[in-house]
Amino acid sequence: MRWTIRRLVRALALPLAVGAAFKMWLGTGPALVAGALGALLVGWIAIGYSVREAAAQQRAAASGLQWLQALAQVSVSLSQGLDRNRFLRQITDALATLTSAHNVVLWEVDTASNLLVRRAWTTDPSIGAMELPSSLTLQQGGTGWIARHRGALFVDDIARDVRIMAADWALGRDLVAFAGAPVAAGDELLGVLTLNLKRGRLPEGNDRALLLSFASHAAVAMRNARLYEEAQQRVRELQETQVQLVQVAKLSAVGQLVSGVAHELNNPLSVVIGYGQLLLARGVPEEARRPIELMIAQAARMAKIVQSLMLFSRQRKPERRAVSLPDIIQQILTLRETQLAISSIRLETEFGADVPPVQGDSHQLQQVFLNLILNAEQAILGSVVGGRRSGDCIRVSTRARLEGDHAWVVAQVADNGPGIPAEVLPRIFEPFFTTKKVGEGAGLGLSVSYGIVEEHGGRLSVEGGPGRSVFTLELPAAAPVSAGVSA
Repeated sequence: MRWTIRRLVRALALPLAVGAAFKMWLGTGPALVAGALGALLVGWIAIGYSVREAAAQQRAAASGLQWLQALAQVSVSLSQGLDRNRFLRQITDALATLTSAHNVVLWEVDTASNLLVRRAWTTDPSIGAMELPSSLTLQQGGTGWIARHRGALFVDDIARDVRIMAADWALGRDLVAFAGAPVAAGDELLGVLTLNLKRGRLPEGNDRALLLSFASHAAVAMRNARLYEEAQQRVRELQETQVQLVQVAKLSAVGQLVSGVAHELNNPLSVVIGYGQLLLARGVPEEARRPIELMIAQAARMAKIVQSLMLFSRQRKPERRAVSLPDIIQQILTLRETQLAISSIRLETEFGADVPPVQGDSHQLQQVFLNLILNAEQAILGSVVGGRRSGDCIRVSTRARLEGDHAWVVAQVADNGPGIPAEVLPRIFEPFFTTKKVGEGAGLGLSVSYGIVEEHGGRLSVEGGPGRSVFTLELPAAAPVSAGVSA
């Protein structure tokens, strides 16, 4: 209200001054005429000042409105769930528009390396390609100075300021001014915003405060975007874990089903074997003897498989006793030898002489070797070699070894599949980690096997290269090893 009255008074100064001047000129002498002209000049000055003040306030209001609009656009972009790179680019685009800067860069703090990494930038095509480094230390350039001091930096002539590192690049494009502000949310420094500008474009007065405010709001938006990404990642991990737990429950149900089926098959097989043996005992024609003997042999083999299935799937408490590792391996190979033959995968075994027993739970160790053999089988079938069905082989071996005063039983499961990539090796025993397609594996077999071996006081390791993977299991022997065993 007061500002409006002042404008009205200043606007009326001109006609009042003109009227007084003419009145005095007509009725008075030259001295009074001069005074009237002076009053007229004062009126013109008052009008000019009023106009300039109003224009300055209008420009300030317009500038503030532009900054508010830019902040609103950044907030809208965040709420729309844009990808992070595009969101950061919108921050530099908005700042370039607001400040008329020819180059705006958003440097983000990488806490792992303690570097400022160039994440997003907006460059006017007139200055050519970006030639700034992709990362800076906190000790480099004006950008590093801003990060260290958590304060804004405004330089009107970078040729005279030693803190500016890329001065040659900027001066070569007539970018003589530099401005920057920390992007910080509370005590957390997220990054730095830097601007390269031409002469006369450096933010002044209220625009500097607006630049700092923009950087603060950008920091809040960046932190929220980061939290949103982390939340999305956690949701994805929970969804994957849920799928994997469902798969584990299915496997448990399948185990119970297998146990029931094996139990039901056991009685009919006993009948087949019993009657076959009765026929042979009573005497049969010679031409019928061979088929009956073959029938009994195959039924006995099926009964052995059924028995192995029942032992493997039985729910029971772990029991530790002296067990033979070659015998445990042979039981698992009996379960898989038919499927391996169908897949044209050759099975080789080498059980060393005088391998001592180990102290362990036979059923848990069966699970370990079943997982290792299935892993080798799937690796071969999923490789190019497996596709050709030529030379595929799984080799299982056991031996005894001395390590100081301690005796160990060493078992290896090797295959000539595609091998394990170097980047996968460190994660091979992680729970739920798998390189198989969705639905082909839960990523639990090797991690469960690793846990079982650890509980038995042993070690499970892996080595591999192109066309070769070897899993080595070492368990402490339950009895002393005979002399002459290799160390």
